[in-house]
Amino acid sequence: MENLIFGAFATLDGYREGDAANLGRTVYDRCTVVALCSAKAQNPACTVALLTNAPVPEPFRSQLTQGGVEIWDCPFTTYRVPADTNWALAYYKLCAMAWVLENRNFARAAMLDLDTFTQRPLDDLWRECDEAVLLYQVPHTASQTMTAAISRCFDAVEPDGAPHALTHFGGELVAGSRARLADFMSLCRDYFEELQAKGITPKEGDEAVWCGAAYRSLLAGKPVRAANAYIFRYWLGGHFYYVSTNYTLDPVCILHLPGAAKDRQLKLIYNGYVRRGVFPPLNKIYRLCGLPAAHPPLLRTVWTRLLAKL
Repeated sequence: MENLIFGAFATLDGYREGDAANLGRTVYDRCTVVALCSAKAQNPACTVALLTNAPVPEPFRSQLTQGGVEIWDCPFTTYRVPADTNWALAYYKLCAMAWVLENRNFARAAMLDLDTFTQRPLDDLWRECDEAVLLYQVPHTASQTMTAAISRCFDAVEPDGAPHALTHFGGELVAGSRARLADFMSLCRDYFEELQAKGITPKEGDEAVWCGAAYRSLLAGKPVRAANAYIFRYWLGGHFYYVSTNYTLDPVCILHLPGAAKDRQLKLIYNGYVRRGVFPPLNKIYRLCGLPAAHPPLLRTVWTRLLAKL
């Protein structure tokens, strides 16, 4: 295959998804249909697959296959951490990336989180994959709590030069050519094993491993690029509303909708898709997400221009 898009979902008794209580299997299955069927709809020539360690229940399995998504069995045998570790199941993404490199032939691959919606083709992403590994760069300062914790993990493994200030990369998009991803995953494996040898299991999940590997990759002269032109993390909560007009201005290809959006906006997008067999129009999706208008407020703009002329 030329270009592969895939997502990874694992379930294990007693394992955690994150800080919040697990939302239940149905919520994640709905999100999976939205994420992978929208990716296939926008990229029909690409192979799109779900990697999972558990059978997909109906009606979600049929919805995936009817949407052109393949389902691949991938056991959760590597990157396993204790069940009570925060984001323990997120480590499965590392396992899944290693599995596709070992078991599938492809020129380029992009692994997506399953709380995403793809609104545009990934043609330009594939062009960049030949030149670098691409990861979403989280807009956090070095002292932000999670970023600082990721850097402290690295300090523990490499005390020389500490304190380090690692770039915070998220795990919602990991992309590259086969050769570049193979080199990168070798760094991920080595770093994960060094953390384990030190008795460290980062509660920041897979992101801590991607970040450590990216830091070493850059030091070795192997490029890692920010994928922010292709994906953006929109937080739609009432207490933390972090959005941008880049959904339509210089638009990203993928809307990442984490947190409560899994059981709200993505649920409504799923409902529209299964009722009609196609995804709702983009403008409707933007309204569901409460994304801001892509223009400044009229009255405030006019008032500012008048003041500027005085």
